Amino acid sequence: MEAAAEYLRTHHHPPGTRIDEEETEEPNAASKSAAIRVILMKRICPALLLLMSLFPSKAQDSQPVLVATHRAGGIEIFDPATLSPLASIQVRPLVEGVRSSPDGSFLYIREGMAPDFKGCCALDALDLRTKKLTSLVAPSGEITVAPDGTHVLTQRGAVGIELYNARTLAREEPIPQTVAPGVYQLSFSPDSRLLFGVTNWPKPSLDVFEFADRRLLRRYPVSGDASLSGAWVRDAFYLYSQKGPAGQLWKVNPASPTLGLPLEVGFPDAAPDCRLYDEGILGAGGKILLFEVFGSKLDRRLRCRTPIPGGVLALDPETGKVLKRIAEGMHFFSLVSSPDGEEIYGVDVRHPTWNSVGLVRLDAATGRTLAKRELTPDVWSISLASLPRKLLLHETIEVLHD
Repeated sequence: MEAAAEYLRTHHHPPGTRIDEEETEEPNAASKSAAIRVILMKRICPALLLLMSLFPSKAQDSQPVLVATHRAGGIEIFDPATLSPLASIQVRPLVEGVRSSPDGSFLYIREGMAPDFKGCCALDALDLRTKKLTSLVAPSGEITVAPDGTHVLTQRGAVGIELYNARTLAREEPIPQTVAPGVYQLSFSPDSRLLFGVTNWPKPSLDVFEFADRRLLRRYPVSGDASLSGAWVRDAFYLYSQKGPAGQLWKVNPASPTLGLPLEVGFPDAAPDCRLYDEGILGAGGKILLFEVFGSKLDRRLRCRTPIPGGVLALDPETGKVLKRIAEGMHFFSLVSSPDGEEIYGVDVRHPTWNSVGLVRLDAATGRTLAKRELTPDVWSISLASLPRKLLLHETIEVLHD
């Protein structure tokens, strides 16, 4: 601090200005102002440094990580750059996925249901400060966390949408079935104001909800025997309809009562004699990434004699044009994008029975492998999070069950 004060003394005052505490001559207005500034710096800066040490920033407290779950009952935390292990959390068996709160204080986990933990799935919340695991609801579908960190959502089937306070874990009034009748793939707008629900049952549609009021804003029905999914590309939501290798893509404007005309998308298929059932979609930077999902019961490699290429298709969301195919030799079950969209992480299922599986980090533009790691034979899924640094100092984290 003395060095900083000396810098101010020599660099931030008019030439010839005296700032000694004892003045021998009447100072002018400029020198008086300069002297006051230095005295304030000397007195205030130590206090600011003390406050910063008592209340460190979120960036200092947390670290970006890759969180991977496997059904044996483990949550593995990896360095997103090197894929080296940082920590391990032992939870209940049959783990199907995990999401984190934006501040990194909670993990929301889909895992086996009591008492035998063989049925899927229950939604539990792990407080990373206390290591306490709290049961929220069973059965539970996919987990959705609001970007503003206020709520965590799930479904127990086509009976509406369950809401929980993400911090207190208290159950709140659900969005009822009369408003939300589908089984949804849910995602929030970046400002947490709108909730987008893509459903294939009871009828294919995209339902958009005003979340604060728990009301339906728009319902966009989609005709035809097709499977719907959706993804965010920056601040825009895209709805994708797929039937075999043929797809349609809409950029959704919630202010419009209709979807408008779709863009036609063709998924190049090297094995047209074996029906393509399942595609995944995500946004990465300014592009849409499409990939065939491998590792499920619908994995075409289980029944098709023709070799099935893997990889990821990069689409221009404004034209629907396929720009390129990357990582064709990899067969992905799960993909996530880095926040800037420059890299993607994937679970590569090299054999449909999961007896050979790896974790990879790829350049999203070229598909070049930046890092890779072998995983134990099991069913794995991944997500990105920012977790407390002190949590990552322990090799294995013990969980306290409620």
